[in-house]
Amino acid sequence: MDIKIQETNPTRRSVTVTVPAATVAAAEKEVVKGFSREAALPGFRPGKAPEAVVRLKYGKQIADEVSQRLLSQGYERIQQEKSFTIYTVADVQKEAGSGADAVFRYEVDVVPDFKTPDWKSVQIPIETIAVTDADLDQQLKKILEQRARYEKTEDAAAKGDYVRIGYVGTVAGQLVSELDAEAKSFGSAESTWEEAGAEGAAVAVPAIAQAVIGLKAGATATTEYVFPATHEREALRGKTVVYAITASEVRRKELPQVDEAFCKAVGVKDAADLREQLRKGIEGSKQQAAETARREKAVEALLAGLDFPLPESAVLSVAQGLFYQYAEMRLRSGSKPEDLETQRDDILAEAKKAAALRVRAQFVLSRIAEELKLEVSREELGSAIMQAAQASQTQPEKLVKDRQRLAELRRDALLNKALDAVLAGGIAA
Repeated sequence: MDIKIQETNPTRRSVTVTVPAATVAAAEKEVVKGFSREAALPGFRPGKAPEAVVRLKYGKQIADEVSQRLLSQGYERIQQEKSFTIYTVADVQKEAGSGADAVFRYEVDVVPDFKTPDWKSVQIPIETIAVTDADLDQQLKKILEQRARYEKTEDAAAKGDYVRIGYVGTVAGQLVSELDAEAKSFGSAESTWEEAGAEGAAVAVPAIAQAVIGLKAGATATTEYVFPATHEREALRGKTVVYAITASEVRRKELPQVDEAFCKAVGVKDAADLREQLRKGIEGSKQQAAETARREKAVEALLAGLDFPLPESAVLSVAQGLFYQYAEMRLRSGSKPEDLETQRDDILAEAKKAAALRVRAQFVLSRIAEELKLEVSREELGSAIMQAAQASQTQPEKLVKDRQRLAELRRDALLNKALDAVLAGGIAA
């Protein structure tokens, strides 16, 4: 089996494997025998059909299996090369024919060559965790607000109150609905709740949210809003809309008292027990955040000043997953779905940059794991599977059957062990 290697770039090899005609013929003969044994052809007992008949009936399947066998043999031959280590096969082109040599061209991404950083010198101290009274008060406030009730009030609406209103918008006396039949909440609403003083992308007309401050039930108000030139409704861009508002009801947030009934509802004995449980929860969250930050700092220290070429396939694979995460982050930050297409190149560039850092860290940690001869035990892999199943709300059995996902979990567990070793060897005195 002849092999020729051409370096396309530092992380890509174009490998041509030539399989001699005799080897091709032997493989074909073995495959034909297998088909003959299993073939059920009319007029012939199982395994007794002539080879010519079998070839006529199963010619394509025979050719495909022969090619697959030779492809696998070629890949095994490439794996024996000492000059590089395969990361992944990016592409395969094949030329095969009975009675002739078979030529396979593999485009192979390889593990890059780099010097292992001095990971034993990495020192990332363990952060001291403290839970303050302010932390407890803030967390308690969140719990109380989750159980808050909005009670009807005759008072004027203050910021944060909810006001039931109806409104109609006009432009120079003409109804917005006449200018733009699809304007919807930008034009009018018969009855809707508005948070007094609310801000942000979720507020359709900011001027209305501000105008309801100070209104009582039955009161009216008028306000104006100039729509930006980039607004989603083309008919309203740059237009000044006058809104006539009528309030019909005001509701104010009332937080519950931390009394016996409240403590019983949240499963604690009393207010002191509630604060203690909150303290434990906050402490756990802070410790987890601190450990995550410490691990990120350790990776940054490992990669500091380290630059080596990365397989394009590795970066693109990670970047594809990050692309959707970053797109979702932009949506949560106020971007509209239609904006994402124009931002696509920026999001992809951002994803590739982050992916490159992640892939470089994977190679470095893999090298450290190899040098330390680290392995993932069955128990450790099982724990990783359970954590992944819980995080993705997937049955563990489903993850076990997914070979690719299982390999990723094993790899990540090994990389985490390597990072543990870095942190254990680099704790500041």
